[in-house]
Formats: sequence, C-alpha cells, structure tokens
Amino acid sequence: MTKQKNPLETRVVITGMGTINPIGNTVEEFWDSLIAGKSGVRLARHTDLSEFSVKIGAEIDLPDLTEYFPQKKMIKRLDRFEIFGHVAATQALKDSGLDTERAPQRFGVLVGTGDAGVDVQFKNIKNVVNKGMDAVSPFYVVGTIPSTASAYTARAFNLQGPNFSVNSACATSNHAIGLAAMLIKMGLADAMLTGGAEAVVNIMGFGGFGVIQALSERNDSPETASRPFDKHRDGFILGEGAGVLCLEELEHARGRGARIYGEIKGFGFSCDAHDMVAPHPDGRGACNAMELALASAKMNAEDIDLINAHGTSTILGDLSESRAVCKVFGPAAEKVMVHSTKSMIGHLVGAGGGTEAIAGILALEKNVVHPTINQFEPDPEIPLNIVRNQSREARVNNILLNSFGFGGQNATLLISRLKD
Repeated sequence: MTKQKNPLETRVVITGMGTINPIGNTVEEFWDSLIAGKSGVRLARHTDLSEFSVKIGAEIDLPDLTEYFPQKKMIKRLDRFEIFGHVAATQALKDSGLDTERAPQRFGVLVGTGDAGVDVQFKNIKNVVNKGMDAVSPFYVVGTIPSTASAYTARAFNLQGPNFSVNSACATSNHAIGLAAMLIKMGLADAMLTGGAEAVVNIMGFGGFGVIQALSERNDSPETASRPFDKHRDGFILGEGAGVLCLEELEHARGRGARIYGEIKGFGFSCDAHDMVAPHPDGRGACNAMELALASAKMNAEDIDLINAHGTSTILGDLSESRAVCKVFGPAAEKVMVHSTKSMIGHLVGAGGGTEAIAGILALEKNVVHPTINQFEPDPEIPLNIVRNQSREARVNNILLNSFGFGGQNATLLISRLKD
C-alpha cells in the first residue's frame, strides 16, 4: 500500500513537455517561432469558409504521424483533438524519461478539451440527416467523447493511474494542470500527463464563435489580426493544437535523476458568476483566481516576474484582464512583464493554457520572454508592461499563467524556478 502523503508538504514539478500548435510541431520548433515573433495565422486552407465573413485561422499542417500512431488506421478513426493530444502527450512522456513499466498504476493522464470532437459530431449529424441512422460512423462515440484523448494515451503507454478529462471552455488546460497537481499532492499518483487538446478550426468553430462576433475579421492581413492589448484589437483568432506537461512528485523525480523545468507552486480557480460569454467588466473572478494562486504559493504580487496573460485580443476580455491585474498587483502592475502567446498562435480554447504554460516554462529556463506581436498602438486604458514586438532578456523566477473561459470560469497557475 502506498504511504499517504501530506498534501501541504508534497511538491509537484514539471519534468516533461510536448506540443503541436500552429507555429511548431515540437517544443523546440515552438520556442524558435515564439522568439522570432512568428505568426501562425493565415487564410484558412483546410476549411471552406466561402459562406463566412471570417476567412482566417491558425491551422496545423499535420506532420508525419507514424511515430505517434503505429496503427495508422487510428489516424482516420480519431478526431483531430485526440490526435493532437496524443502527439503532445507522447512528446511530454518521452521528454520526461519516465519508465512507465515500473509502476503503471501510479501514472495517470488528465487532458482536457473545450469542444472535444465537434467536427466528428457535425459530420455524423449531416450523415444522419442526409442518409439515415445507418450512416453513423462506428467511431462516432469514441471521436466525440472528451476523455478519449486521455484514454487513448493511457492505452498506448499502459498508464493505469487516474484518467479523465475536464471541460471549462478556455480555462480547461489550467484546470486540468491544477487538478493533476492536486492528485499528486493527495498521493493518488506519482506522475500525471496533463494539459489540453483542441480542434475547432472547422465549420462549427467558425460558425459558433463567428455568430457571437468574437472573431477578428482582418482577412486582408492574417498575420497581424491577433492584437492582444492593442488599441485596435477586434477579436480573437481560432487556433488548434495541444500542450501537455508531465507533472511529477518532487522526490520521485529526484530519485530517478530527472530534469526539472520548474515547480507548480500555486493555483487558483474561480467564477465570475456574471455572464455566459462576457467577462466581468472589472475582472472580479480573474482577481479572485490570481489572488488564490498567490496565496496558495505563499507569495506576494511583487514576487511575480511575468504574467502569461489570457490576452485573447477581444475588446472586453483584454480590458477586463488588465483591470484585474492592476487591482491585484497595485503599483507592481507597472513593472511586472506581461505577454500573450495568443498573438502568434491564436486562441486554442481548451488547449490554450497547456500550450501557453510551455511558453512560460521556457521563459524560466532560458531567461528570455517572448513578445506580444502586432503591438501597433497602445491602448491608454491598459497601463500594463506589455512585452511589445521584440523578445526581452530578463531573469524570470515566478510566472502567473491566466486562463479565463466562457461562463466566467477562471484558472490561474503559478509556476516557479525550482529552489531547494
């Protein structure tokens, strides 16, 4: 029987990372693109948007997937979000160097998603309407269940520990990472693959977010369309992909000589309880999430070097987040660096936080902060220290990562450089 751990004393660290997103099919490619300020936004090529006013998105051109899927038939049977999730999880597991055969029941998977297999669902509903019930694919259920991304990876690597999914719209990844850390702290697992996967660059994604006027319509300039915190921002860019971390109990990681990227020091979850789409105008829930993350880490606002912002490029969302940061940080809000990964990769919805966590962790490791691109004119209502257009060399010890979702669902992580 595994000895029960004291959650207050148990420390959780990051020992592996994996991603596939619009500017990188690996962590290394992702980092190189971030530092270069490369945009992954373009005129959509994989989705017919002839009937939509929005023509742009942040798509992924799939690489050779043979190494990830020895059974090639699974590539056709799974939804893209499940493919993305497995690719990122495979990379994270390999990066961690974990020997999963030693105690497979102690290793789990918690990969969340916002919209799950919405494209598979859309195509099968069309088949039912046009051809009848017998036209439903036998892989429809597996392709739409949110937990399939976690379950498939667990099956592939014989990971028999906790396995499920979470869904909280754009806050999904941060909720997943925070909950996975809790599982380790409670002694229910030694290691967890966790983060988010999403594939909404499709008809339903463009239709759903487009009808509520959440998307940028800068079709004539895709690369400059995502403008978080800029005065002339006009909406977010739909993106797709996955970001997965390997979390591990500190002594377990040290015992096998693992490379440690950083430590999960704090997390805070909250709800605006305000509106089903719009954020609270003063960032009420965002404030609560950030304050809880700081409190759980036993830190003050002055200890934070960098905020990886939710920063979607929407008029209301960016303003609300800025107000929340100013309230929580007070005078320190003018000094703490702020950047938005979404300026380059668009909004990956449920996969946003996992992918952005990797960007933040790499800032810890390399002491370089990637820029927020497309900063043409500062918004006078947003008095933040935005890292504008160019990467910045800076010592980074503690990072806050914000993810705020529809329905007012907020999740903030605090990741730190490991200290003995």
